[in-house]
Amino acid sequence: MPQLYSSKNGTFLRVVEKSEKELNKFICEKWKHLFPQYLFIKSEFLLNGNVRAAGNGGRIDILAYNPVTHRFVIFELKKDYDRNITDQAADYRDFVQDNFAEIYLEATQDYKVELPVYSEIQKDKVEVVLVAKRFSSTQQERARKLNKKECIVTLIRYFWFEEGLILMDYLNNDPEEKKIEEANARKLAAIKNIVLQDGPMAEISGYFGLYKSSERLFHLFYNHLKQRVEMPEIVAQNSKLKVSLPHSGETFSIVKHAGKSGRKTILQINTNLNVSCLSNLQVDDRIRPGEKKKGSLGVERFEVFLRDEKDMLEFMDFVEAEIRKKISG
Repeated sequence: MPQLYSSKNGTFLRVVEKSEKELNKFICEKWKHLFPQYLFIKSEFLLNGNVRAAGNGGRIDILAYNPVTHRFVIFELKKDYDRNITDQAADYRDFVQDNFAEIYLEATQDYKVELPVYSEIQKDKVEVVLVAKRFSSTQQERARKLNKKECIVTLIRYFWFEEGLILMDYLNNDPEEKKIEEANARKLAAIKNIVLQDGPMAEISGYFGLYKSSERLFHLFYNHLKQRVEMPEIVAQNSKLKVSLPHSGETFSIVKHAGKSGRKTILQINTNLNVSCLSNLQVDDRIRPGEKKKGSLGVERFEVFLRDEKDMLEFMDFVEAEIRKKISG
């Protein structure tokens, strides 16, 4: 859980509960500050017709327009985690695409929004922005696959703190990352580490340094352990990160890579779990018959060389299943 420290009060601010309606109201009121890249059209945009699978209508929490991609943008907001958020947004997206002319006329005539001429807007592509407190690894993977197909889906975690403060954390498609120079990006990352104090996050950032791709994959692994297995303990060392799971007794050694070797590896994880069955991943057994254990980074037997998020997702699912079997057995 992120923590926000108030230097004024000398305390960490509490996370407060707000309704979905209050979240919608806050975003609409602060729209130009929170989402200056989009043109606001309407909150609670009513859809008339067979919108959902059940055949009933619906309301888009916020309808907007992206002047860069020339697409309508659907915002779906949830107070907390919702496993159906992607399906609901997909229904709304399909309806807008199928009823593009009616949506365009309503936006321009009923709500007096100045949009480009009809022919300039993409009719077969609608973007989706999902805002919730948490997204599952499955939802994140689904968004990643859709983005590869240019069906832009942006995931944003939010946390509401006392004193009227709200944290908006882009899990993908962060607009700042596209326009901020590397030096400024490092400064923002350092500020975020102060705001999101979740264990030794500052030490972790210090270990990875400029290896941002390695750090991104590690956070996927760390958050998956924390949310689906148990809270990991982390110790940052010069050559690696040591990750321990107290309840199951498993350990992992994490080694950063630049992705410039023949393997194109951006993160290496050493583990005692027998990963030899993972044929899609690059794996080395450090124990060779009649030889000493290979290498010196950690005590774990197997080395897993991860190239991208797809590799990491497969590895995370395997780790979770193996540890659950170990705990239940």
